[in-house]
Amino acid sequence: MYKIGINDTHNSSIAIFDENKIIFVSEEERFSRCKQIAGFPFYAAKYALKKFKIKPNQIESVSFATKKITGMNIWNVASDFSIENWYDLQEKFFYPKIYKNKKVKLKKIFKSFKPSKNVHYSLKKIPLLSSGEMSNRDYQSIKNIRIKFASNFFQISEDKINFFDHHTCSAYYGYFSNYENFKKRTAVVTLDSGGDDKYNTIRIFDKKKIYLVKQKSKSLIGQIYDSVTLILGMNPSRHQYKLMGLAPYAIDYHKSKTRNILLKCLKIVGINFKKEKKMKDYFFYLKEKFKYERFDGIAGGTQDFVEISLTKWFKNINKKFKIKNFVFVGGVANNVKANKKLIDQKFVERLFVPAGPGDENLSIGAIYCNTVKNLGYLQAKNIFNYENSNVYWGNDISLEELKNFKNNNLVKKYYSFVHDPDFKKTSKILSKNKIVLMCFGKMEFGNRSLGHRSILCNPSNLNLVQEINRKFKKRDFWMPFAASILSEDEKKYLINKKNIEANFMTLSFDSLPKGQKKIIAGMHQYDKTIRPQIVSKKTCPRYYQLIKKFKKITGVGGLLNTSLNVHDKPIVCRPIDIINEFFVSKNAIKNIEYIYVKDSLFKIKKS
Repeated sequence: MYKIGINDTHNSSIAIFDENKIIFVSEEERFSRCKQIAGFPFYAAKYALKKFKIKPNQIESVSFATKKITGMNIWNVASDFSIENWYDLQEKFFYPKIYKNKKVKLKKIFKSFKPSKNVHYSLKKIPLLSSGEMSNRDYQSIKNIRIKFASNFFQISEDKINFFDHHTCSAYYGYFSNYENFKKRTAVVTLDSGGDDKYNTIRIFDKKKIYLVKQKSKSLIGQIYDSVTLILGMNPSRHQYKLMGLAPYAIDYHKSKTRNILLKCLKIVGINFKKEKKMKDYFFYLKEKFKYERFDGIAGGTQDFVEISLTKWFKNINKKFKIKNFVFVGGVANNVKANKKLIDQKFVERLFVPAGPGDENLSIGAIYCNTVKNLGYLQAKNIFNYENSNVYWGNDISLEELKNFKNNNLVKKYYSFVHDPDFKKTSKILSKNKIVLMCFGKMEFGNRSLGHRSILCNPSNLNLVQEINRKFKKRDFWMPFAASILSEDEKKYLINKKNIEANFMTLSFDSLPKGQKKIIAGMHQYDKTIRPQIVSKKTCPRYYQLIKKFKKITGVGGLLNTSLNVHDKPIVCRPIDIINEFFVSKNAIKNIEYIYVKDSLFKIKKS
């Protein structure tokens, strides 16, 4: 029997378990080609049902994450709002409400706004409402729509459909997705910009029980970070990482004022948070405070604020509950710089940050929640006491897709190809400082490319960073790339004294001199930290084989790895996405010298 989990907020996703084993997880964005899309994961679900030949009578349950979803969320605001839209939201909606006591309706401000893609729920029945405008009746109405849609889509009775709290799903995903968490008493901490009326939770997972720790306040770390991202002229729903990448360039002289302002705005008191009373909102208040500050100082001060606040909060959790083992999940857990700060603390023995720590994981967490509800915590631990050694849970590349790619008119016109299943030719190409677009094997879960849908190159050649940006990524000059590193070379390239698991690019570490020589292009160019994917033969056999052959030629045990996508598009799912999104002009095609699809290497023909 199959258990299905659904996240239909932003970063919509579906998870499917067969006999308590994960067989498929994917974000809807990969199929719809709309980044961070909300709504029902229609195309991902449709693919999975067909792929695994799942019939209605084989579905045991459908578990939704997040009990209360706003109309604003369903309307795909997080994905489709431009920076101008976000400013309008602040200036035309929140400002008059907060500072002038006016009654303002969101739908009147955004009269012409419509989602760019189909979210599959009927928007005629779901008004564009913010959380402050939603009534209990509105929430129940949306819930009923979700139930009926799922019942019709999966052709199951409504009594098989259930709902679970947003942060509980997030916490259970973090805990149950790694059986190493079962071995010691663990604190699972969630922190994001909001879900089911909460921003943060602390749960203690003991040997026999789960304790939800009562907190008197809400952490605003996520919301403050989002607001500062917008103040700096970047999209607050998807460009927070740009602020993080910029932060190391700021010297203390320029960032100290911002840091001190924010530390006064939100104080840590025990395991709770105390907000500055004068701070009525998180945008205008801070915008006025930062009026005379430099952009890099604002970024650096904000990052300092996050790192200091999280360190103090986790330390207080450690003191109160005598715990040294932590799991960190939620949108804020995407902040790899803050995660590094936590790892470096003496009171932290182990920190696990899973792949896809944001809302994309909620579909998986919903299944874990349903299992604990029906069978209990101890039985759930027994059931899930196995190793999830990797997160290649998405679609594979079929022979038909490879054939269609080969027979595409543009591919036939501009490319020749050779069969290269063992990466013998591909590794040689990479050793010659060429860039290769990789699309093979099962797609990785989460917001980081882990080799199967990646742009790869020699990490010892710093010039390739500019070439990748110029040809494909169009990234900001200060943004770093990451590296995939062979497990046997990890200790040679980076400092990881506590042997923290670093398989998913969710953590960062200081580099060693040898790392700064061998993989200089795959690290932050100012502070020389690395956000690694540690690759072993066990976790990623084919990708390991490629890097191993590259090392045999070059002596370098890693590759620069960045996601296979163009700017503001999701990571490539299928070979056709390369054609549709990379082949936009003759010049764009000629920029792509090499493409690897399934088991074949495509090379641009000489003019």
